Amino acid sequence: MRLVRAFVTAACWLCIGTAAAGQTAPSPEPQTPPPTTDTTPAAPAPQGAAQQPPLNPGQEIAGAEPAGAALALGPAKLRIGGYVGVTGIYRSTSSGGGPGTNFGTIPYEDTLAGSVSETRLTAQSSRLSIRVDAPFTEARFRNISGYFEMDFNGATPGTIAVTSNSAGFRLRQGFADVQYGDHFSMAVGQAFTLMTPAKARLSVWPSDYEMSQAVDTNYLVGMVWERVPQVRFTWRASDSFDWAVSIENPEQQIGEGVVTLPDCCREDIEAQYNTGNEALSVPNLMPDFVTRVGINPGKALHVDIGGVWRVFRHTLAPYDDVERASGGGASVNARVNATASTHLIAQAAYGAGLGRYVGGLVPDVAFRADGSIRAIPVASWVAGIEQVVSRRASVGGYYSGLRTDDTHFLDVEGAPVGFGYPGSSDAVNRSITEITGTVSFLAVRTENRGSAQVGVQTSWLRREPWSVGNGPGSANAFLFFVQMRYNLP
Repeated sequence: MRLVRAFVTAACWLCIGTAAAGQTAPSPEPQTPPPTTDTTPAAPAPQGAAQQPPLNPGQEIAGAEPAGAALALGPAKLRIGGYVGVTGIYRSTSSGGGPGTNFGTIPYEDTLAGSVSETRLTAQSSRLSIRVDAPFTEARFRNISGYFEMDFNGATPGTIAVTSNSAGFRLRQGFADVQYGDHFSMAVGQAFTLMTPAKARLSVWPSDYEMSQAVDTNYLVGMVWERVPQVRFTWRASDSFDWAVSIENPEQQIGEGVVTLPDCCREDIEAQYNTGNEALSVPNLMPDFVTRVGINPGKALHVDIGGVWRVFRHTLAPYDDVERASGGGASVNARVNATASTHLIAQAAYGAGLGRYVGGLVPDVAFRADGSIRAIPVASWVAGIEQVVSRRASVGGYYSGLRTDDTHFLDVEGAPVGFGYPGSSDAVNRSITEITGTVSFLAVRTENRGSAQVGVQTSWLRREPWSVGNGPGSANAFLFFVQMRYNLP
């Protein structure tokens, strides 16, 4: 409660400081030396010498430490960031449309969508961020930060590619982060779930997560991630140990047409679980609870381990009884800095009812004949290597995927219900795997004026259904992305 009261106090001080700043025009920070254009690639560092990290960032653009020029707003500092650019997309099947691939619905080759490729250009991945940082000495605060991040991957009209290309503006991140003393922090707002793997210290800031160098805005199959409203508390006990807990927005989901529902209560269940069209109408019982620890024994190794606890609930006619079931899962992430320029990544997750956290690619639960709940087990993994070639270029390679367990029963009339039974739809996935290669190159960098960057991704995808029937045994797709962007200073 003391930390919560301190957060409210900080918010009031920030309002006062901003109002005072509004009486005068904002003034920039002290001028730096005249900017210079640097277009010559830097020579690789000598073997065995420490090499600087590449200057070409991934998709996620803001870390815990503020960077770049700022405008003064009284005691606060305002930074505008992000990037603008265009992404060229080729898929060997018609399986996406936007810059995020629909991994779970790659079409089969004996369908129209599986027999035609798609090619397009899109600017939807362009990103805009606004960040305010304010130091505080009152109430033992060290700093308070507010962060908004938006892109254009929101709702799109049916004529988006015909005339004006009016892509929907959407909120990606929006949170306040309060640093209280030297060891505690609290974050409130929308951010990546605490289940998302970290690069080093546990942090709410987007570029501090281990999200790969993928250009695809859905990242990699098997990666644990989502962006949700939450309240998070973090304790940094030392330079080598962090612990965080988070209360996060829940959403029980079963996907559309993936789980066969029992005859007893089909309509009631559909009304209480997200099948892809429910927006905010699902009556969830309680938030999800997440905890995670981060261990950094040295510069060469980082490990973080976490888990989530969820509760699923529905009621059935005549609505005088309630069905409940617990679920969730755990994940572990390791990053090994084998050399100053070579990084190894290993991530794994397992749980019954973890499907929402694995990119929503697996339903959370299935149902018995009487409507009782059974959580669906899923395992996922990401293994990769990232190599810094020079201060201008880096390459990466990843193998990732997920595998589900069948969870099915017999209905009162003897028909199968649930997930993954023999004879189920070929939309019910047993496994999805992906092999990915990336190249990122910083073409031009100018001091205090941003940089130009090129990113390339190639991927091969395969999904295998629980029941093949008379169709193909798998659906396969080749993906190719090229992104050219200007990173704001």
